Amino acid sequence: MRPLVIIGGYLTSPNDFAPLAQLLSTSPYGYQTFIAPISRTRWLITRDWDFRKVIAIVRATVEQALSASGAEQVDILAHSVGGMVARMYMGEQPYKGEVYGGHRYVRRLTMLGTPHHSQEHWTRQSVGFVNSTYPGAFYPEVRYTSVVGRAIQGNPRGTLIERMSSTSYSTVSGPSFLEAWGDGISTLECAALSGAEYLAVQGVSHSPFHGRPWYGDQEGLALWGKVLR
Repeated sequence: MRPLVIIGGYLTSPNDFAPLAQLLSTSPYGYQTFIAPISRTRWLITRDWDFRKVIAIVRATVEQALSASGAEQVDILAHSVGGMVARMYMGEQPYKGEVYGGHRYVRRLTMLGTPHHSQEHWTRQSVGFVNSTYPGAFYPEVRYTSVVGRAIQGNPRGTLIERMSSTSYSTVSGPSFLEAWGDGISTLECAALSGAEYLAVQGVSHSPFHGRPWYGDQEGLALWGKVLR
């Protein structure tokens, strides 16, 4: 079985991805799944200027997956800011004095709702580092895929979710995106990564809070899972 490492997004818990991991371990995917054990508390105390502890957890999980599976490379499935963390892990340049060089262990990187160009204050510095140091689908030997849901149109005068989505879209993509489409957090534009495969899926939300199905639901996987086959 091919090993798959799942990296959650901000304020998620490994348990949030357990049902998805189970689904991906069955046909037609057939992965041996490993969820990076990044807790909600770890995400909560992680700040823009230092993602090293989170990246260290990813590195340890990849090492575990390689050892348990006997494979030479893993596939990574990353949700939200987890996609940025994966790109940092793959990099060869020092980050806060640490060099990870994980690209040699990664066969493909699939990102769900990752805001690659976010202007959000809490990730702006790290997003800038990643995009300037490893722009686009930087490592040609790695297959990059960006997936984003087209589920909610921002509306500053709409429902609570539409208003919250509008605020998020403005935060990640700028004030001209108040009425953009996206998954509730990332706009369609913000989730696109130059040189990567790109899939916008109708009706899939960023999280259960934003509506169902979300990326981790069986119904959501049915809409975007073709990129893993």
